[in-house]
Amino acid sequence: MSRKDVCVTYILWLFFGLLGVHRFYLNRPCSGVLYLFTFGCFFIGWLIDICLIPGMVEDYNAKYDSMSKTTTVTQVVVQPVYQSPPSPGPYPPQQPYSAPPPQPYGAPPQQPYGAYPPQQQPYGAYPPPQPYAPPQDNYQPQPYAPPPPYTPQ
Repeated sequence: MSRKDVCVTYILWLFFGLLGVHRFYLNRPCSGVLYLFTFGCFFIGWLIDICLIPGMVEDYNAKYDSMSKTTTVTQVVVQPVYQSPPSPGPYPPQQPYSAPPPQPYGAPPQQPYGAYPPQQQPYGAYPPPQPYAPPQDNYQPQPYAPPPPYTPQ
């Protein structure tokens, strides 16, 4: 691999651009295959490449320059640091759940949360349901009477 030249790329574009050779030259095989089978994306992409070639060559050369530089690999070892559990903060610790306070004299006893089976109301606490009875009025519909004719005044 070596650096690419803009002039060589333009010459390839001019003579073989409809087949995508200039894109293969710049290591762009996907778009090269697309140009190969669509004749430069139906000539439109081939014309647009006039403006894109300098940027494509610059991108390729920047990637080539970054690959040719030697890089050093540094290994970093991270060891865990153990800490004590966090403090409770500004709030006092909560007390575990205790029994509810006693009810005042004469109040009905409360059922604890989640008690089963739920207590039912004693029989007769509510009135028994009544069967449905239709209304007993003597309504008779009146025959239709058309409105009087319109008379201008």
